[in-house]
Amino acid sequence: AKLMQKVGFPKGVLNIVVGYGHIAGEALTRHKDVHKVSFTGSTFVGRAIMKASAETNLKKVHLELGGKSCSVVCEDCDIDSTVDALIAGGFNNSSQNCICSSR
Repeated sequence: AKLMQKVGFPKGVLNIVVGYGHIAGEALTRHKDVHKVSFTGSTFVGRAIMKASAETNLKKVHLELGGKSCSVVCEDCDIDSTVDALIAGGFNNSSQNCICSSR
């Protein structure tokens, strides 16, 4: 969000909402003035979001469902240590992060 502000995105173009799905998520997915929802999480919740979209304003929906251990690996990382960390993290449920380390 800070980067979006820094590059000059107008206020209101991107809104990041953090909260419990049954409260914040439900309100967002059913609100008629929300035109797109992007969600990463369970298939169960993804279905609920699609249903809410269909029942309201047919908002655009982007879903990333059922995955595990998502990571962002930057170009300047030490690839060998990054691969080791991702493999270990995948087994410890702790690799959901951004790995970037200058060589």
